[in-house]
Amino acid sequence: MIRLFVIGDIHIGKKYDRYPDIKSRLIQSRFDCLERCVQKAEQAHCDFFVITGDLFDSASTVSQRDIKKVVEILSGFGERVLVLPGNHDYYTGEETVWKGFLAACRECENNIHLITQLQPLPFEIGEERIVFYPALCQSKHATENNLGWIRQERAEPDCYHVGLAHGALEGLSPDMKNEYFLMTERELNELPMDLWLLGHTHIPYPDGLPEGADTEGYRIFNPGTPEQTDLSNRTTGVCFVVTLEKQGGAVRVLSHRWQSGAVRFYDLAVHAGTQNTLEKTIKAALAQIADQAHAVLRLTLSGTVTPEDYAGKSDVYKALLAGFMTYEIDDTALCEQITEEKIRAEFAEIGFAAQLLERLLDEPQELQMAYTLLKKCQEQEAGR
Repeated sequence: MIRLFVIGDIHIGKKYDRYPDIKSRLIQSRFDCLERCVQKAEQAHCDFFVITGDLFDSASTVSQRDIKKVVEILSGFGERVLVLPGNHDYYTGEETVWKGFLAACRECENNIHLITQLQPLPFEIGEERIVFYPALCQSKHATENNLGWIRQERAEPDCYHVGLAHGALEGLSPDMKNEYFLMTERELNELPMDLWLLGHTHIPYPDGLPEGADTEGYRIFNPGTPEQTDLSNRTTGVCFVVTLEKQGGAVRVLSHRWQSGAVRFYDLAVHAGTQNTLEKTIKAALAQIADQAHAVLRLTLSGTVTPEDYAGKSDVYKALLAGFMTYEIDDTALCEQITEEKIRAEFAEIGFAAQLLERLLDEPQELQMAYTLLKKCQEQEAGR
């Protein structure tokens, strides 16, 4: 039996410039996640810690301090660490990130293997033998994957065969331009592998694996990212624990997921009305977020609310969202309830302003814009 901890797309070195107020916390969260994963792999008695590409966010801009920190964390795993270069941290031998990585590896005791060749990588684990067949990335973009060499290989008998690849998987990855080493399930299944471990797409596949309890029936795994990266990525952050064991003349594959992520990004759209207060409406939408202290929120509001709610919306935001790491609000489509009676009370009934606003009563957003502009003009005129 051989057990593997499978993780991909960690993206150490991601800048997070969009969030200057919590940038350092988000950067640190990825190191913390990697450390939790190493600890989990140790607890699960895994024989391999397999990184399926994009350990780093860039092949050239990651600091040596961060590279050394990664090596120190990976060195905490007592067994073998396999690092497959992905399209963000591709390998040709000239990249500064990998030169720095290898230099850091030489400075400490470890069992880290950076995969740099398209060739079989065998290991002996007790009386069992496992061979990895890597399809690493040698550029950021490519219209063809690197599986071709594996088709020419003759699989060894009496050992486990595990394919490693980084690239888009058809049906899972949005690769409209065919520029991310596109693969198909049929293509993978036609190769004589017992197991495929993939990276690139930040969506776990298969989705819905149980947590903790092993299940079987799957041979292709893409863990996604262990820590959600941004608003475009909806995963909770997961890794897989995969076990290979021989059963008669066949290989049995057992697997389960482990939720590794701590930080979550939420993109909520909320439509408000006058039947409930704005506070109640937003609070109901936020009920799905259990851990606000580790959550980044983008809240988009639309609809029509009472004048009281509209005037006090900023206070509502501050009160309800103070517990988040940070938040963004887009309320450009949120409108104040402006009635014919309100218009006639605030503007001369026969004047241009009132007539314009009354014509816009069935267009809430246009009415809101016109009302706001006319009120400003009214206030400026009164101040003269």
